[in-house]
Amino acid sequence: MQSYFRLSASSRLRRPLSIFGLPEQYQKAAEKDVFDHLDQAIVAYFRAEAHEELPAVLSDPSFLISDELKKLFTLYIPDLQAKMIQLFAGELDSRESYRYWLPYFPPAFCLHENVERYPDGSVKQIVLNRMCLPPEPIFRIGGMHEYRVVVELSVAESILRRSPYGVDLTPVEVR
Repeated sequence: MQSYFRLSASSRLRRPLSIFGLPEQYQKAAEKDVFDHLDQAIVAYFRAEAHEELPAVLSDPSFLISDELKKLFTLYIPDLQAKMIQLFAGELDSRESYRYWLPYFPPAFCLHENVERYPDGSVKQIVLNRMCLPPEPIFRIGGMHEYRVVVELSVAESILRRSPYGVDLTPVEVR
């Protein structure tokens, strides 16, 4: 039986990057037609306050991954589509910049039919349907309000071997 893990920014981050200037269409690029119309590379900004932490995964205002994770994901999905976002410090006296990527993962509609939901429709706990799992080792769960990326065990192990900063891998139940 294959194990799966939800990939997210660590909840232990005290000062994650605070991004601004990211166009709204980049924040809502979950659909393929929206993603395809985005520029290949853009510039956005971050607030360089009190030594920000640089996690390998950002989830606000959009799901972004570091160069290191993009290279790893490309080993598993050679034709991974991603748009580059070059982040510059918003302060004039700072020359800091970091490269992140907005990846496109096709939605996999694999939520178990008995998953519990809150009144607003959001999912209480992710439970995947074993019969509907996609063949891809990295995928986004379709049918959710939230943008949730799931990786299989081999990808999770590869991520952990590289010790990226600020990444959480939470086990996901499969029925």
